[in-house]
Amino acid sequence: MALLINNDVTARVLEMSDAVDAMERVLGQYAQGLATFQPRTDIWAPTAVNGDYYRWGSLLGAMYDPPTLALRFKSDVMRWTEYEGAITEEWHNMAPGTYCGFIILIDMTNGEIIALMNDGVLHHVRVGATAGVGAKYLSRKDSRVLGIVGSGGMAETYAEAICSVRPIEEIRVYSPTPANREAFANKMCEKLGIKVVIKDNNLDVARDADIVALCTDSRRPVYTVEMLEAQKPGAFFIRCRLDEIDEPVLQAVDKIFGNGKEPYSEFVIGSPEERARRPSNKEYRRRYKRMENPLLAEVIAGRNPGRTSENESIYFDNNSAGLQFAAVGRVVYEKAKDAGLGMTIPMDWFQQDIRN
Repeated sequence: MALLINNDVTARVLEMSDAVDAMERVLGQYAQGLATFQPRTDIWAPTAVNGDYYRWGSLLGAMYDPPTLALRFKSDVMRWTEYEGAITEEWHNMAPGTYCGFIILIDMTNGEIIALMNDGVLHHVRVGATAGVGAKYLSRKDSRVLGIVGSGGMAETYAEAICSVRPIEEIRVYSPTPANREAFANKMCEKLGIKVVIKDNNLDVARDADIVALCTDSRRPVYTVEMLEAQKPGAFFIRCRLDEIDEPVLQAVDKIFGNGKEPYSEFVIGSPEERARRPSNKEYRRRYKRMENPLLAEVIAGRNPGRTSENESIYFDNNSAGLQFAAVGRVVYEKAKDAGLGMTIPMDWFQQDIRN
């Protein structure tokens, strides 16, 4: 029997501490050759109505213990708009405000589909949990001030995960919309029991911060060399999107670590004029280029020392990996099953007697 697990069930059973533990374990397996993932594949088509382009995105990941494979896919109508000096990337499925992201979870002992899952809550938590593991291994252990640029779902999970691994005493936040940053400050102060201070710009968020997390939907860089220099010595910063980091920062920072080296794949439909509607700036195009940075998994496995000085600056390039969905998705499935939550679906809906 497969379990149909919606976002409400995921939110009820998934604790950030469990997600951080799961990501630490699966990255350790990855370093040992016991977990793997296929980098994201994007298919683009200029067929979107009420948007600029249609995009299909998919991720695959698998781990040995417990033996789990996850396929996650998204079906998006993309739109790029300029707002407050930034170009933001928005998406929807069918109509603004609705989204389609789905995870198929498979038990690799017998090939059974064990779960069909909405990806909304799990997606935010798996990325935040990986950021938490990065902070645990790469930030200074005495980090107490966390700056966050952005105030959406990713900002919330990044804050929760980082606060679970470091003794954070103050969070600073900035995002362009005052109501959003105020809502974030109130919510996270109550949830984490930590002072949250609203700032007026990105630079004020970074000034004297130990850790800075970029959690925006901007298609233009939001983290600059000036921000890096404004952080405390031994700065640590993390991104959500590749676009968020200004190019000179990559030369100015002392060390960079990532989750993988292989680039995204892209397959594009459309005339030259239609293809020109897609973002072409170098920051956006980074996702389609191979990365040569050492891996966080190697630090976890003890093959790379990671931070070797209290004064060196480190950037964690928190690129997406399908094994995140396998690791955290399996946690959600086991907890939902134990709690008797989710809707059961007969496996014979997915099987057939014709050899394919």
